[in-house]
Amino acid sequence: MTGAEAGSLTPLAAVLTMMLSLMALSALGRFIHRTALVISKNVPWPLLIVTFFSRLLFALLVWHLDGSQGFLSPDTLGYVIPAQSLLHGSFSVRGMPEIVRTPGYPLLLLPAIAGHHLVLIALLENFLLAAGSAWLVWKIASHLAPSSKAAWWAVLFYCFEPVGFLYSEKLLSDTLFATQILLFVWLTVCFLRNPTAMALVGAALTLGIATYTRPVSLFLGLSLVPLFFFVPRQLSWAQRIRRAIAFALLFTITLVPWIVRNKKIAGYSGFSAITDVSLYFYFGAAVNAKLEHKGLSVAQRELGYGNEDLYFQAHPEQRNWPEAQIYRFQNAEARRMISQHWLSFSLIQFRGCIIVLLDPAATEVLKLFRLYPESGGLLYRAVDQGPLRSALWLVRQYPIAALAVLLLGLQLGLYYILALVGLCRIPGQMGALFLALIFYFVLISGGPMSQARFRAPIMPLVCIAAGVAMARWYGNGGQKRRSLNRSATVTNRTN
Repeated sequence: MTGAEAGSLTPLAAVLTMMLSLMALSALGRFIHRTALVISKNVPWPLLIVTFFSRLLFALLVWHLDGSQGFLSPDTLGYVIPAQSLLHGSFSVRGMPEIVRTPGYPLLLLPAIAGHHLVLIALLENFLLAAGSAWLVWKIASHLAPSSKAAWWAVLFYCFEPVGFLYSEKLLSDTLFATQILLFVWLTVCFLRNPTAMALVGAALTLGIATYTRPVSLFLGLSLVPLFFFVPRQLSWAQRIRRAIAFALLFTITLVPWIVRNKKIAGYSGFSAITDVSLYFYFGAAVNAKLEHKGLSVAQRELGYGNEDLYFQAHPEQRNWPEAQIYRFQNAEARRMISQHWLSFSLIQFRGCIIVLLDPAATEVLKLFRLYPESGGLLYRAVDQGPLRSALWLVRQYPIAALAVLLLGLQLGLYYILALVGLCRIPGQMGALFLALIFYFVLISGGPMSQARFRAPIMPLVCIAAGVAMARWYGNGGQKRRSLNRSATVTNRTN
């Protein structure tokens, strides 16, 4: 089998994909039709315009400072190359079937590649997705706190949330994935309020499609099954159990075509080999680095990360192995290392979760303006050297970065405080859904590769909860002021 033939979609996978697409269109068609009828009457156009043009203006600034390179990331090429192969009817890299990346974001890049304006069209897509996310934030907040200003506050918080703002300026999958997760949340909220089969099917298929964009949600469909055993509360136990099982089955069905494709053309029995790569070159390397008291980059280099020659020098027997067999070896070897040193692994995972939650993303912003080095990170240094020494180092070496970390850290802290208050004000089953999603994405994203970028899917939820809190606070304040005014008016009339 030639490389081009190997990268082509098999007839079975193509048929299954077409059937899946028809199912998704059928399930979502009625829902989209209903929402389309009210879009023109129920859209916060000023906030959507601000969301779009604030990102556009920042993009012009980045272009002025760094040209098109400012919008690229080391991961960008990993999406562009498979997207180019899609134009020729395959999903491959260097003539071999691609089983690490999934086709979600490369499909979105097709218009940009076909139009020969990669950066311009891809950024426009990102900005439109950001505006779409703002609208979904509005819809979800309106469901959770009707007849209040919660939706306006939530969209305002989302518009200027640094992680979502910054990565909408990058040719990465984060903006698309965050929008898809928000669509899943909206459909799930609709299901919890009115548990129809249509809403359940739409939520399951949307989550499955999101997994094609970023496989990080691969286990989310099954992780939410226990939640659906207890909600929606208006259903009986038997009805909830049936719907929970149906949700898990529908979610799994959406993934089957790609698993079949990987097995058929590459001999790989899985959805994406990115899990194997991460386990071996990140978690395994991090455990080795901790045990041998060396840096993570040194441990990765010794394993051959990013350098096939070094890797095959360490494993010469694998030169003639199929790619799928190499990934199976890496997975098994990483699991062996982790199982032997589970305590070190747990500490690494915990540190990563803290980074995902608390990294203010200030250094990522400053890198665009060349005010902070590309390598290194404040929270990594804080874990290694302690918060006091790392803070003093930052102030001495990068005073502007220290100020940015302080300001963005205060903003992040304010968002979290308001979100905690807001979660106590929304219906219990909705709050349980938000907490389940936040816990899942923080836990699954923890590790030696953790960064602020990985909390992009959860920050819109934080903004929604924060918006509910602000609306309640201002609403109570307004009611008190109106009560005082009425009391004063009555007193004046009495006198």
